[in-house]
Amino acid sequence: MSNLKHIFTSEKIPGPTIYIGFLIFALSIPFDNLTLLLNIGMSLVLIGWFGRTIYERKLGWHRTPLDIPIVLFLALALVASLFAPNPSFNISIGYIWKLLRAILLFYAVIHSRLGSRWRHVLIAFFVSAGISSMLGIWYYTNDTGLAHALMGQVGLEYQNELATDEGFSDGFRADLRSINIPLSQTASIEQTKKSDEWQIDDTERNRRYFVEKGETHLNVYMIEQRLAGTFKAPNYLGAYLALSLPFVLGFFIASWLSLRKQKFGIWVVFALGTIVVMMTVNLVLTLTRGAWVGVAVAILCIGLYLVVVSLAKMKSLGGVLKCGLIVVILLSMILGAYVHLTPQHIKTRFNTLVERPTGFMGERPQWWGISLDLIKKHPIIGVGMGRFRHEAQLEAPPDLHDIPFHAHNIYLHIAVEQGILSLLLFLWMVGLFWKQIWAIRSTDSEGDFWSIGTFIGGSGFLISTLVYGTADYIFHHRTLLLFWFIIGIIYYIQKQEDGINEKRL
Repeated sequence: MSNLKHIFTSEKIPGPTIYIGFLIFALSIPFDNLTLLLNIGMSLVLIGWFGRTIYERKLGWHRTPLDIPIVLFLALALVASLFAPNPSFNISIGYIWKLLRAILLFYAVIHSRLGSRWRHVLIAFFVSAGISSMLGIWYYTNDTGLAHALMGQVGLEYQNELATDEGFSDGFRADLRSINIPLSQTASIEQTKKSDEWQIDDTERNRRYFVEKGETHLNVYMIEQRLAGTFKAPNYLGAYLALSLPFVLGFFIASWLSLRKQKFGIWVVFALGTIVVMMTVNLVLTLTRGAWVGVAVAILCIGLYLVVVSLAKMKSLGGVLKCGLIVVILLSMILGAYVHLTPQHIKTRFNTLVERPTGFMGERPQWWGISLDLIKKHPIIGVGMGRFRHEAQLEAPPDLHDIPFHAHNIYLHIAVEQGILSLLLFLWMVGLFWKQIWAIRSTDSEGDFWSIGTFIGGSGFLISTLVYGTADYIFHHRTLLLFWFIIGIIYYIQKQEDGINEKRL
């Protein structure tokens, strides 16, 4: 028993277990089909952390300013679920567990004791982002990995028409029309690689559909020209990129700023630049406008910060003019690439942001109105975790086309399900996030690649999250984990800086 205790206290098992767990987590986060691997990575992290705590017989807790608001936030989530107007604790407990697991991940990062090896975890995160984005581009060029929107169901009796490929009967056309699929006379059927799946191409209407055999019906999906990539849906990929792209971009900028101080600086710039370009292409191909706006605002803020810092360091008018000329050239190149290289369907999607700044929001204004009504009815404890759709259906007007599972706004959603006090706690935590990010900039680490990257990338990550969160609910399974993982990295880096400064003192 003493030997076993010595092994754990000497970091021969907990340290490598946590390290390997974080590497697995970072490598699997952008792949929806690797959920098992993601859970294995998180389990290894928790096993190593709790194992170390048990065998050291001390908690060794590192206090953070987030401790109190996090405890209160979780407590209010539990209270809201227990005392909801129409409680369903089986549903609520699943949402509470997802939130709790993400917060445990944050604390696992804080208590990881990885030292400088946390850099390897970030490198693994960059590598997985690059691989996911590269696969996304490959999928798109091969006409796969696209979004499938369920249009409806038709009877199994039409399976023979699809299999024989002899055209569409009048009955088949009528049933398809009833689910909003009016086919032209030139529409054709094509068998996919699987025997129970078919594709309908309607070139005249510029539409494609995917049909698969179910147990009792044929399910008909419209194939959208939106990239889902390694995720199940374009919005999931868009949310992942909205959080991760500004973060990676921060390290790309840091690689430029610290180019002369890095041994392999030019290769780091090239690698991170390639990853940023591929992630940007994926973001554009998702056609997720909320993510576009969030990332664009984050990049604009980063750009303004860099311009202000550069101008502050310049002492001559020539340097200022040179900086302005570079900015103009870059903007001209971006505009030229958009005009000449962007496909028409992407331009059309983008133009809706300019031509119809409110119309492109769809039914979101109605959903937000319902959310406000629910907040007025249940302002203190909310309607319970995971109960938004149920309560919204009771409040929604009969002519509303669809009721989502979320409010499509993180602020309204938190207030609806957990109450206004929870929203205030969330905003309190956001303020603490900003304070911690700014503290990284204030440390004595000028020219350090990792600190600069974390400050710039962390700022962009949080701006993009908060802006995109006004038009969509982005805290899904993986993005919720990613959010608290990056917050954990930000706090861990500052803790490392504090430790270094204490040793120097």
